[in-house]
Amino acid sequence: MDNKQYESETIKKESNNKLFIIIICLFIFIIMVIGISVATFTYTKESNSDINTISTGNIYLNYTEDTNGINITNAYPMNDELGKILTDENQYFDFTVEASITGDVITKYEIYAEKLNNSTLNNDEVRLYLEKMVNNNYEEVMSPKNFTPLTESTELGTMAGSMLLDSGTLNKSDIIRYRLRMWVDESTVVGDLEKTFGVTVSIKAKIDVDD
Repeated sequence: MDNKQYESETIKKESNNKLFIIIICLFIFIIMVIGISVATFTYTKESNSDINTISTGNIYLNYTEDTNGINITNAYPMNDELGKILTDENQYFDFTVEASITGDVITKYEIYAEKLNNSTLNNDEVRLYLEKMVNNNYEEVMSPKNFTPLTESTELGTMAGSMLLDSGTLNKSDIIRYRLRMWVDESTVVGDLEKTFGVTVSIKAKIDVDD
């Protein structure tokens, strides 16, 4: 075998070896990429027994009217006994909390009122009263009280300055009906100027996984 043929075969073997090494490296790289992708996009939550699949739905307020709150304008002061039984259309506000939840979760919620910026009555000149329907009858949830803003935000996220009306937990398909009344406190001095007070009603909810 002459030198040229020997050198040619040697170069061919070295090329084959390099190609084999490159193929092995590419194969290892592909396996690593697939492994990283799976680790990135797959998430499981393990409890003490089985693996849980968690799926959540919606929690929302359903209003009986086009607005999401109640206003009083130039109303006369009255005591709590009269205020609690107001029946005129503009003197109470009905709303419903509805839940549609799937999965093994605990849902906490808060109902709160926010004072409208154009209100001219003071907080202590207004009374709010909340009821909840139980067995087709409304029962007291919050006794009559003046508008009382929170001094700090709650854990669920109801902001300071709002008034907390009610709180509780929701099951998978709960429907809770509320009725809010609002009137002018009996101790308020009525003047010649028209005064108003309005609030909007909202909900905050938090879903906790039940481990």
